[in-house]
Amino acid sequence: MLNKFTLLPPTSSRPGVQLKMVDFHQFGEKRVPFEGGQFIVAPGATSKPDTHDVSECWFFAQGQGLLNYDGINYEVQQGDYLFFEPRKTHYVHNNGDAELIIYTVWWMERL
Repeated sequence: MLNKFTLLPPTSSRPGVQLKMVDFHQFGEKRVPFEGGQFIVAPGATSKPDTHDVSECWFFAQGQGLLNYDGINYEVQQGDYLFFEPRKTHYVHNNGDAELIIYTVWWMERL
């Protein structure tokens, strides 16, 4: 049987920015060793700067934008896949005409 995950209702940290978390626990607590969701940034909107102790990956499914990662700006677009080190501040601005859709996963590294 194929298990399809459910997206939870969206939360927002800023106008034009929302995160729909995936309910990874619906098939059993602690079975999936990471968290994640769908991150949507409206045209002209900017996500809140984020710094945390977890590692994170973003996959850009739609749109284009300007990503600030650890103080340096990078152009990003559909198809880009990025890895963020822990404790590196990052945020994205949608400088395009369409929604910027990002799929994100994060986890605590066990070194």
